[in-house]
Amino acid sequence: MAEPIAFEPPALGADGVAFERWLRARPERGGEYLKSETRVRFEARDGDVLVSLPGVAVRAGATGSELHGGTLPRPIPLPGVAEGAARRFFALFDGEVTLERACRAAPLDASERQRVLAATFGVALFAPHAVIALEREVSGSDITRFPGAPYEIERPYWENMGAVRRRAEALENASGDPDAALRELSALHVVALLGESRKNFYRPASRVASSGVSPGALWQTPSRTLETPAGTRFLEGPRVHVPLLGGKGYGALLAELSGDPEATLERRELTDDGLDWGRILTGMAEGDREPATWFTPPRPITREHVVSLFSALSAAVTAADDGERSAALAALADFHQRFVRLHPFRACNQALAMNLVNGVLARVTGAGMPHLVLDHLALRWSSAAYRRLFALAADTWSVAGTAVARLARLLAMKREYFALVTQLTSAEDAATARVAAETAPGAARLALLDLD
Repeated sequence: MAEPIAFEPPALGADGVAFERWLRARPERGGEYLKSETRVRFEARDGDVLVSLPGVAVRAGATGSELHGGTLPRPIPLPGVAEGAARRFFALFDGEVTLERACRAAPLDASERQRVLAATFGVALFAPHAVIALEREVSGSDITRFPGAPYEIERPYWENMGAVRRRAEALENASGDPDAALRELSALHVVALLGESRKNFYRPASRVASSGVSPGALWQTPSRTLETPAGTRFLEGPRVHVPLLGGKGYGALLAELSGDPEATLERRELTDDGLDWGRILTGMAEGDREPATWFTPPRPITREHVVSLFSALSAAVTAADDGERSAALAALADFHQRFVRLHPFRACNQALAMNLVNGVLARVTGAGMPHLVLDHLALRWSSAAYRRLFALAADTWSVAGTAVARLARLLAMKREYFALVTQLTSAEDAATARVAAETAPGAARLALLDLD
C-alpha cells in the first residue's frame, strides 16, 4: 500500500484555537455553497469612507423613516430610525466622511446603525474606496464562482484571497521542490482562512467547516464505504457532491462534445499516469435523505501525488513565462484538476486552487476567469477532456479590461449563460440539449459546449 507523505502542518497555537472556536460558533449557511444567489455579503467597517446613491432622500416612514428617490425601484424602510437622525446621517457622506464619524454625528446608536446598514449597504450606500483597493489586489471575478456585484463577496474572504495572490510567487518559485512547495501551499491555506494577521477569519461554505477545518493540515482521512443490498453506504471520510449541474441532458451533451462519454457515469475509477485520483460513487450516508453521486478523493496523499501536482504548476509557470499559451492552459488544467481531486485540506480547496490558477492564467490571457463549475467538471471528466473544457473556459471567460468594463461584460455573459443552462435543465438527453444549444451558439460556448 502507498505510504502517506510525511508532512508537519504549521503550528498556529492560540490563533488556531481562536479560529476553530469562532468557526464552531457560526451557524452553517444552508444553500450558500454555489454562492449564485444575489445578496449583500460585504461588510462595512468604521474606517470606510461611504457614499450614498445620488438623488436619494429620507422621509418619515410608518415605523421610523425610509429612504427613497434616485434610482431606487421602491422606498427602503428604516424601522426604528428617526427621520431626523437618518437624514443627518445620509447628508454627511461627502466622499471624505467615514462610517464611524457619520454614526457619531447623526447620531445613530449601535442598533440603529445595524438596521440602516442591513437595509441600505450595497444597495444605496457604498464603500467604493474599500472595493477598489481589494480589486487591485485580486479581481473579485477571479475569486467567485459566478461574477456578481462586489458587495456580494464576503470581505474577509476577499482580503485573504488578496493576501494569497501576493504570496503566490513563493509557491511558484518552490514548485520544482515538492517538499518546499507543499509547505508553501499549506501556509497559503492558513492565509486563506485566517489572513496574514491570523485574525481575519473566513468561514468556508463547505458543510464540513462546522466540525473544524484544521488550517494548513493535510486531510489524510480515507473515505470508507460499505456495499449493502440497498446500495453503497458512506461510513466516514471526505466526499464531495458531484451532481450533473445543469441536468442530465446538458451533462450528456457536454460529455459527448468534450470526448468523454463516461463523465456522466454514477461509478467511475479515476486514474492518471498510474496514480489513483479518486472515484465516483453513488450512495448515501446516515442522515442523507436519498442516494446521490459523490466523489471520494485518493487516500493516502502520497509523495507521488504531490510531485504530480506541483510538476503541473511548474510547467504552467514556465509556459506562461515563455508566452506559450496552449502549453500553459494544458498545464493549468492539470494543476487545477489534480488539486481539486486531491482535496488536500478539509475545506477551501477550490477557492485556493482557482486563485493560484488565475494568477498564472492572467499572464497568458490578460485576465483570470470566474470559477464557474470547473471544480465539478474536474472531478468527473478525464484529464484529456478536462484540458479541452478548461481551455474553452479560459478562451471564453478570461475578459480583459478595466474593472468596471470587465465586470459589466462578465455580468452580461452570466445572464446569457444562465438563460441557456436553465433551459437545458429540462433536457433529458444529449440530442434534446443539442437542439436547444444550437439556437443560442454564443451562450452554448459560455456553457462550454463547443458545437463547431
